[in-house]
Amino acid sequence: MWLSSKGFKTLLAEPESQSIIFSLVNFLVLIYVLFFLLTWPYTLFALIAHVAVFTVVIKRLSAGRLYTPKKNLKNQTVVITGAATGIGRVTVVELAKLEALVIVGIRGQERAEGVAQELSNESHGNVIGHHLDLSDLSSINAFAKKIDKVDILINNAGVSKRKKELTRDGLECTFGTNHIGHFYLTQLLLPLLIQSNGRIINVSSIMHVTVAYSRSKLANILYAAELQRRYGDRGIKAYSLHPGFIPATEISREKKTFEAIFNILFGVCSKTIEQGAMTTMYCALSDEAQPGKYHSNCQVAQPTPVANNSKKAQELWELSERILNEKNKISLKFFHR
Repeated sequence: MWLSSKGFKTLLAEPESQSIIFSLVNFLVLIYVLFFLLTWPYTLFALIAHVAVFTVVIKRLSAGRLYTPKKNLKNQTVVITGAATGIGRVTVVELAKLEALVIVGIRGQERAEGVAQELSNESHGNVIGHHLDLSDLSSINAFAKKIDKVDILINNAGVSKRKKELTRDGLECTFGTNHIGHFYLTQLLLPLLIQSNGRIINVSSIMHVTVAYSRSKLANILYAAELQRRYGDRGIKAYSLHPGFIPATEISREKKTFEAIFNILFGVCSKTIEQGAMTTMYCALSDEAQPGKYHSNCQVAQPTPVANNSKKAQELWELSERILNEKNKISLKFFHR
């Protein structure tokens, strides 16, 4: 089954889903009015008025709750992955505007430095770029060694591969990059995060309700919950979130024709990139965000039952440790003791 009944309820709670329902109902109403109630030229006036009102309402409805950060982040350091485009890029700009030092992890040192310079100019802030390939454990290790302070870690990067691909370390690419890569990076930076009573934000997705791309996105939610359980008493605050449906992202590049058409239709009811970054900012800065919980639409949300399964979260943690122990020949169990 592609989507469980509880997963369907989770999906319906999203502003974009409600926008689609609103759009369909309004389309049917418009057809009825134009063809059965009005005659020319009143049909033209009705159509123009309806489209104008519909556009305003649908965009506000799909935007959902908004969050405007007011904190000053001077002397704080934020590390974020996948910041070259999309919500990651917008998040960097907003954090840099708040005077944080933002370190971005992007594939290719030259590209990372170039993007960091662009973001510094755009935000009039301080952004530093380092090479980071989350599908390569040695690259993650090298990146972490360059970090000497971190107050907020945002695990934002994500990939979705249609064909089976392996990482450099022999892991399935989507799971290896989206979860194992971020798990390893977080473990390496954990001593610094404990020292600063830092926040860890895992950018997941509503797609954790499905059975394809879901495994890595479900892992993001479970990992945040288990991080909070294990390290919450040491000052760590871990969050997971769904940013909203945003067609213009790196992940949407590998869509099939049918899904591409669906995305165009869905795009009418989707969030902008700026709106999509708001829940990330909310989890990174708001005192109302709840550690260990899944968030959507700038508030705590209810994920699927499996995403709330503490036993699954522990099992995932242990599996992730075993994978890294095997690949790196080190024991992470004693890494932070």
